[in-house]
Amino acid sequence: MKFKILLFLLILTYQDYTQAQTAYPTHPLFKSSHKPLVLFLTGDGGWNTFSMQVADELGKNGYPVISLDTRKYFWEQKTPAGFAADVNTIVSKYLNQWNKDEFCVVGYSFGAEVGAFLPTHLPAATLEKFKSLVLLSPGYSNSFEVRFINMIATKNTNKDKYKVYPELLKSKIPVWCIFGEEEKTDISQELKETNKIRKITIPGSHHYNDDVQLVVSGAIKGLVN
Repeated sequence: MKFKILLFLLILTYQDYTQAQTAYPTHPLFKSSHKPLVLFLTGDGGWNTFSMQVADELGKNGYPVISLDTRKYFWEQKTPAGFAADVNTIVSKYLNQWNKDEFCVVGYSFGAEVGAFLPTHLPAATLEKFKSLVLLSPGYSNSFEVRFINMIATKNTNKDKYKVYPELLKSKIPVWCIFGEEEKTDISQELKETNKIRKITIPGSHHYNDDVQLVVSGAIKGLVN
């Protein structure tokens, strides 16, 4: 009887462990190529049509992509350190599974804001494999929690707890920031280029006229930088 109880508890523990390992809302798109792995961080709209198209276009250009649905992942508030720990788990898994030595991160909007904190929070061993960071239309700050109001309106505020711009200035990883020409957000106006930070604009506003090919072609400039 005791053995059965112990076995039952072991099974429950294993199930909990397995669920924890697969709890991340990710969408893998494998491509066999020499190009680095791309971790794509969606906007707070989640795994929507735009996100799917971006991931698909990256795949068409030969990049193996693992997409993280930030809407689901950040539905409960996270911290930069906790997020980086989870990203480390995700990236390490797919680097090993897909036999890759390097990775890049592409983040859009909310995903760009939280992605800005990865260079200063990932472990040193993982940072050595971190090739570049591409941020599509980040805002100035982020709460590390998806909020309904931000899902229906483009925010332009520096009121959230975690400030994006200071993190970019600390980054030792090359950062490529892309904004729509019509965007008039605080950070798009204030961001200055440095030896590690590049800034470009493409036609359109926050959604770039839905020209996914143009968005990805701009992102690839940062990936090969």
